[in-house]
Amino acid sequence: MALGPRGLNLRAAFLAAALLCAAGGSALAQDNSPLTVIARTPNAEFRIRGVSLKSVRADDAQNTVAFDFNGPVSDEAFAALQDELPDWVEMAYAGYDNAIIRARRPVTFMTKAESDGFSLRMVPRDGAPGAAPPPEPRRAEAPPAPGCCARDWTSVPGYYARAAAERPFDAMIRGAYDAFRNGASSVVTVAADWRHSHGASLYTGSAHAEIAMWGGLRLLADVRDVVVNAKAVRQTNLTITPFNHNDVSGALGLGVPVYDAMATAEVLYGRNGFGGRLGLTGDLWDWRMGLRLAYHEPYTDTAEAISLSGDRDYAAIYAAGAIADGLWANGEIRATRYGAHSDEDVARTIGWHAGLRYDIGGWPLSLTYDGDGEYVLGSHKYAGAPPTPFVPLSIAEREVHQFGGAFSDRWDDGFWFDLYGGYAIDRYSTDGPYGGLALRFTPGPGFDIALNGRYATVAERQGEQGNVLSAGLTLTYAWGDNGAPILHGGPGIL
Repeated sequence: MALGPRGLNLRAAFLAAALLCAAGGSALAQDNSPLTVIARTPNAEFRIRGVSLKSVRADDAQNTVAFDFNGPVSDEAFAALQDELPDWVEMAYAGYDNAIIRARRPVTFMTKAESDGFSLRMVPRDGAPGAAPPPEPRRAEAPPAPGCCARDWTSVPGYYARAAAERPFDAMIRGAYDAFRNGASSVVTVAADWRHSHGASLYTGSAHAEIAMWGGLRLLADVRDVVVNAKAVRQTNLTITPFNHNDVSGALGLGVPVYDAMATAEVLYGRNGFGGRLGLTGDLWDWRMGLRLAYHEPYTDTAEAISLSGDRDYAAIYAAGAIADGLWANGEIRATRYGAHSDEDVARTIGWHAGLRYDIGGWPLSLTYDGDGEYVLGSHKYAGAPPTPFVPLSIAEREVHQFGGAFSDRWDDGFWFDLYGGYAIDRYSTDGPYGGLALRFTPGPGFDIALNGRYATVAERQGEQGNVLSAGLTLTYAWGDNGAPILHGGPGIL
């Protein structure tokens, strides 16, 4: 049937209205989505809504950009990036209030803060596949946050990775590891620690330095001074007497970049003479992995270890990273030979460590598990003052499981606290509660002050008795390649 002019106009009006509704519905759906891809070629560009951007750090060497936000964020938009831009994004994920995006090829990250989030453009650098001259900026890009620097996962100090594995239940080590996972080319740390257990007090002063030099090389240096005041400790003549002594040990070495990893070699010095330590750390996706080998490393964890001039040879592999959104894990497998001044083969053991930390989304609460076991493969027993016979250094089988929780939060940008506690089960000894408080204060860019106190009814170290009371203070300064200091913050992950 033929339509008159009026009918044609009415039909056109209905068609226009339908198109407008479709366009409006599409725009509305797009606006409601946290992720909008603006362009895929020749440059990738996208926008993420519903977040409040605090700071951005881009690492050209690793093709990675890190974001800090003013509150908790959802992982949904970041996880979708890998599906939406598979040719550009190798890995993307969000934590409680931070996120990481790693590119598949060398790119320049251009970020702009928006009223309801941020937008990011990825431009291939010259020499990269598909690289093209960067276009003229069509808008002003956000300047770097004050004190921020390039993120460099390969420069996370092996010192903290090593300490996190060897002292898994120390909340301050958790905080220190987290402070430097955000990247620092150079770091200097001075620490004081007091530890009391079973009539023995250890006062430890230590200093650690990792200084970036030319060509990616890093200078590594450690010094450790332990003062022991003990009522009854076994001596080298096998008698048990009071022991008051000052023990000094140290290390000096180099870190050498190997592709995306860092290899380290150190010369060690202690009461038994010289030793050595080798290490290799690197990243696989969002996991940090490594191995360590040591020969005659000074063993100064207990008063008896110092009195008998203990040392250790060991081989260990470890890993730490995210299993899922909010769930962090770390683990280690190690084989150790313990030695003393008069016996270089006191005992041989095989051990493990496993840790989990689940951050409850939207809440400053975490659930934690730490397990640490060591099993004796062989040991030498001696006759001496009771109790006898005995194994020097008090080496024994141990397996401790700790179940607990933590209330961790930032009161402001420069102050973080961690109140934690739980119950520990030792298969070969007593069970009981533990708890403590850790505080960290960042008074200015690059500076970090950490204070902790802890009480545990179950021993946490090989050769140590139960009911351990400890406290520590750590002062740290870190800076980047260009001399710019680093800003740190946020609860620990290990």
